[in-house]
Amino acid sequence: MLKHLPLILLTATTLTFAAPVTLATINGKAITLNDANAFMSKAIPGTSFEKLDAKTKRQVVDQLINQSLIKDLVLKSGIENTPQFKLSYSALKDDLAVDMWMKQQLSKITVNEKEAKSFYDSNGEKMKQGDKKLTFDQVKGEIMQFIKMEKFKAQMGKTTETLRANSKVEVKL
Repeated sequence: MLKHLPLILLTATTLTFAAPVTLATINGKAITLNDANAFMSKAIPGTSFEKLDAKTKRQVVDQLINQSLIKDLVLKSGIENTPQFKLSYSALKDDLAVDMWMKQQLSKITVNEKEAKSFYDSNGEKMKQGDKKLTFDQVKGEIMQFIKMEKFKAQMGKTTETLRANSKVEVKL
């Protein structure tokens, strides 16, 4: 029996993860703890459903129920089949794809501490709060983010230049 204990524990653990906690059901459809946590991460980043008090948890669940009911109503209305919806959806889909691609490109850009320190040293006069010069450690994160964004802008500039050079662009102002 003991030789099977790891398998039993693994099976029990797998079952625990496979069945998320159900907070409510609507016409048989579950609203889970995962749904509530996803809602909270969008509404208040860094906050989890589990950390809320009982009253706020109930408000979140009620909001999720209302959203689900409205979503079902909208889907039944047939609005997705209208030309206006299809046009708006297409534009939104394209914008989302561009946004996701840009985030991927940004995530590939790295900034090391040496670059940040060099920037700090060459921009000492700008590293003040009032009359007091801030230490490198106080501003390192902001500097690294700034450099990353500058690299990203430069990369996007090169990308658009290349795309324009390889395309037939006619401006008709």
